[in-house]
Amino acid sequence: MHYIAVCDDDETVRGQITAALDSHPRRREFAVEVFSQGEELLAQLRAGNSFLLLILDIQLESASGVEVGRIVRETMRDSATQLLYISAHDSYAMELFDLRPLNFLLKPLDGEKLRACITMALERAPYADAVLRYADGKQFGCVPLREICYLESYNRRVTIHTIHGDLACSQRLAELMRQLPASDFFQIHQAYVVNDHCVRRVRYDRLTLDGGVELSISQNYRKAVRQRLLRQLHRGEMN
Repeated sequence: MHYIAVCDDDETVRGQITAALDSHPRRREFAVEVFSQGEELLAQLRAGNSFLLLILDIQLESASGVEVGRIVRETMRDSATQLLYISAHDSYAMELFDLRPLNFLLKPLDGEKLRACITMALERAPYADAVLRYADGKQFGCVPLREICYLESYNRRVTIHTIHGDLACSQRLAELMRQLPASDFFQIHQAYVVNDHCVRRVRYDRLTLDGGVELSISQNYRKAVRQRLLRQLHRGEMN
């Protein structure tokens, strides 16, 4: 069972959202929790409660939707929880870019578009539970994919950089990559594979991850990275 949080200080809008969710064809796959203030939702997140998706009004009386998103992405270093923003004003769209939202919907809400976003979030759900299994000599372990920032290969060993620290691995990068979904991880260099959910900024020859880590994009991978970004932009325009 997945959990979706709805946070809006307008009771009418909350009702519209929950009604749209209740009519979703995959309604049995998720439960809905409703909040009227951002601080209420943050208290649940800080207590360790997790959600597949946060549906956030941007303008809230306490802890705006943008603030909630920044705390999730930057303070909690959570790249897996999906964010869907709603607002009566389209001027906020660019402000949300660094938070990598699933989508941005304008009020009055279109029920079909909202349900389409729920479908998209459910399709991405397997990533939230998947793990990478690795070995270091005779020791074995696993790490949730959502906690991985990037993998770095050096001198026939791999370091798995996670939000909680680094893990040493004696396997080769190509071997580990066979476990990683191409929809979420991509290679930018012979030595680097990055988590798409952690990418904050991309330039021609380098990209920046959450936390400010900057990695080089080698010449051999620049075209593929550029094509990937263009496909993502196109999908965003279609939503």
